[in-house]
Amino acid sequence: MNASTCLGPKRRRIRIRLNIGPYPGQGMASSTATSYYVFILVIVFILARVSWRTFANYRGTRFSLRRTYAYTGVYVVLGVGFSGLSFTEGVSPVLAVPEIVLAAAAGLLSYRYTDRRVSFWRGEDGSLYLRGGIVIYLVYLVALIVRLGLDVAVVGPAAFSFGSGVLLTGAALYATMATDLLLTFGVGLLIGRGVRVAKRHSLIQRGVESVPSAPPPR
Repeated sequence: MNASTCLGPKRRRIRIRLNIGPYPGQGMASSTATSYYVFILVIVFILARVSWRTFANYRGTRFSLRRTYAYTGVYVVLGVGFSGLSFTEGVSPVLAVPEIVLAAAAGLLSYRYTDRRVSFWRGEDGSLYLRGGIVIYLVYLVALIVRLGLDVAVVGPAAFSFGSGVLLTGAALYATMATDLLLTFGVGLLIGRGVRVAKRHSLIQRGVESVPSAPPPR
């Protein structure tokens, strides 16, 4: 019996190669696709929330000042974010001037409109409720959907990678500018509504403005 038999069968070394790094170009494409789908899911969730808020304001909902500030802040960030993203896609930064003017004008218009279309009342539980002004939400919702749809149709998945390098020209460029103005108008409407609703809530809390104990007629 030789030495190799005593030591038992020889052990084979098995080398396993792990392909940790992506193939050239594969990582970038995968990262873009992942960010695209994640972003789409977030946007779908936000659109669903905006739609629900629109319906809730039509039906009537319990008022919360913190919630009003939070929702308005999210809507403003989204609107400003997508409008700002256009400046990396070929839209001239000069467009920011008419956007600011339009948002200010929309805010003033909404501030006055809210007084006539938004109603407050006290529920049986003593909480403050409100409803109305859904046109403001509809304008913003339509503008946001059109803006997102335009990016998906023209730029594709790279539109949400925040650095696609795509420069819009021709009809796509003008369509983006138009939807940005509409979205800015919707943002201004929401800001004006939020400011006026908050002020009326302050007047109600101080007893300056009285509210009925039942929902007013539409």
